Amino acid sequence: MSAEPPRRARPPSHGWRRGKQAWRATLASLVAVAIAQLAATPVRADPGPRRARVRLELTRGPGTEHCPDEQFLRAEIARRMSFDPFDAEAPLAMAASIVQEQGELIASMYLRDRGGRLRWTDGYRTRGDCKTLVSMVALSIAVQLDDPGERPPPQAAPAPQEEPATPAEAPCSPERPCAGQPALPPSEAPPARRPGKAAPARELRSVQVPPSSSAGQAAAERFRWSVGAGATMALGLTPGIAVGPTLAVTGRWPAWSVALEARGLSSLSTNVDDVRVATSTLTANAALCLHRQFLFACGVGELGVLRVVPEAPRIARMLLNLRAGIGLRAGVRWPLSEGLSGYGTAEAVQRTIDASLLRRGGIAEGERAIWSAPALGAAFGIGLELNL
Repeated sequence: MSAEPPRRARPPSHGWRRGKQAWRATLASLVAVAIAQLAATPVRADPGPRRARVRLELTRGPGTEHCPDEQFLRAEIARRMSFDPFDAEAPLAMAASIVQEQGELIASMYLRDRGGRLRWTDGYRTRGDCKTLVSMVALSIAVQLDDPGERPPPQAAPAPQEEPATPAEAPCSPERPCAGQPALPPSEAPPARRPGKAAPARELRSVQVPPSSSAGQAAAERFRWSVGAGATMALGLTPGIAVGPTLAVTGRWPAWSVALEARGLSSLSTNVDDVRVATSTLTANAALCLHRQFLFACGVGELGVLRVVPEAPRIARMLLNLRAGIGLRAGVRWPLSEGLSGYGTAEAVQRTIDASLLRRGGIAEGERAIWSAPALGAAFGIGLELNL
């Protein structure tokens, strides 16, 4: 039986290897295209926080024309902020005003929205320089509008360029100063630091921002008491001219005031129709006044008594020694110091209850009037007022 001859082995197929290589090449091409698309896509930057923008308006009242104008205020605010806050179309309106009252400069700030609602207010007052006051207004507005959290981060410092290596030198010190630097005397040299011990941290001093008041209008509506003393000259209250002291207590707001006064006046005339008499009057006044800068105007109510003492009691007597009237007063007040002011007044009073001085004659003559209070009287006064 003859053996079967061995068959020749078939060489292995290489088609699956070529397919595997083509698949890898296709996958690599897709990955490269995706990476190129991602690299070409722009990255949208974060729009960042919204910053407040306002419309600014500065008003200067009478007597403050020497104060810096709105352009100066804008420049001072922008200098203290990290962005320009002014926009003519902004929904928020920042109004600042400067007025002068009794020698003081008063600054008020109001921030309102488009609907007119009050969002923030502040105020200052000073007797010093108006430029300093406007600078304080600018600082207050800048602190209110510029949120520290919205300030841009500091830019990174550029990487230092490589320089050729130089031989190492010993560092400068007080004992070994650098070239051109004088050595410090031993009393001024800082203490030597021990090896391995960190340098002490520098002390950081924070800038104290003036606290904002509850409201600018609250400062403008501040109430205070004052007392006054002066001298008054009156016509029509007694026979002839009457002079005497006046004392007053006043409750004062910036725009108006209420005062209670007491006057004690004596007549300079001692002879009425050949009758020697001593005449005096005691008057209580109430005044409601409106104030505008240094000027004021008042409505006055007056109630008093007239006392007549004749040299011969049986010669003359008073008829209705009670007197009353209403009138008007105008005046000027000027500041002398922080709490002291001077004033001058002029007033006219219409009598509603008049007094008369009667003289007794013989049995046949009876009594006759030798003096009657005129229908209209006048008074002029000067004095000092102390703020409490």
